[in-house]
Amino acid sequence: GKSMKRLSRLSRGHRSWLATCPRPRYLSNKRKDVGSPYTDLQSTRQKDRTERPEKQKAALSSSGEPQGTQLPTRRQLWQLFLLSAVPFVGFGFADNFIMIVAGDAIDNSIGLRLGLSTLAAAGLGNLISDVCGIGLGEVVERYSMRLGLKDPKLTPEQYTLRKTRWVKSLACILGISLGCVLGMIPLLFLDDHKLYFFSKEEEALYEALFLKNNVPPLAFFNLIRKGKWKTAEPGDVIVNAGQRFDKVLLIRTGVAVAYFNDKEVYLYHGQQTDCKVPSNRPRRGCVIGGTALVDQSVARSVYKNKVIAEEEMHYMEWTLNDLKSAME
Repeated sequence: GKSMKRLSRLSRGHRSWLATCPRPRYLSNKRKDVGSPYTDLQSTRQKDRTERPEKQKAALSSSGEPQGTQLPTRRQLWQLFLLSAVPFVGFGFADNFIMIVAGDAIDNSIGLRLGLSTLAAAGLGNLISDVCGIGLGEVVERYSMRLGLKDPKLTPEQYTLRKTRWVKSLACILGISLGCVLGMIPLLFLDDHKLYFFSKEEEALYEALFLKNNVPPLAFFNLIRKGKWKTAEPGDVIVNAGQRFDKVLLIRTGVAVAYFNDKEVYLYHGQQTDCKVPSNRPRRGCVIGGTALVDQSVARSVYKNKVIAEEEMHYMEWTLNDLKSAME
């Protein structure tokens, strides 16, 4: 009975204590009292957020470099410059040298046969140069190290400095620029192929007539430079009868008719002329006066026929002496 009374007394005391004891404040998003753990935690986080950028700024020097990192000396920067520039001199030299030599070889071989432009040949030469550069990269670096270049022995932090990055970038730019200029040395020994530039008309004439007969491009070039391109309108007189004719004409396009005593004898037509001429009209080819090259007596005599352009003509004209010297 006494134990039951004590239990009831404790329970009544406990209930009275609960009634008089202040209730704990539960944290919620709606109520955040000052001095509560939640408020203290939020203020601490906000303080850290504001202090971190200030600490980071304090860790940097006025030039934006990390404080506490020793700046490299002039000797170290010079060693870094040489170590970065010398390999790029080799890269630039090899790239330009191979591109010029390969592009020139392509331009004078398959470039002429396939009708490639000079820029196309240069692009293919650059392709060969880049492919060779993949294998030459390690070779250039290995020989650069054999020159006795010293390592500046910079720390990883020093490599990240702005001054160090500027020195390395400048060394690479100057090194590859110098290498590319040195790689143009083959231009001093190669022929000036700007003189061998053929116009579209000359390329078409070479492919249509001279390439089939295995005439070298250089021989064709010398032949073309001895002559003159001319144009004749329909009805223009190309050759007068009864006069000496010491020239040779090569018709590229158009048609001309030879008359003897006002009667049509035969006609000449260009190699690239889509002329719709009846088959019953005799044709003589595309060369006017070519017989004088093999028979000198023809050159000393007068020309018997009168040649008139039947449609617009574009032809090359040589004197006999110039053509003979070019053919020799």
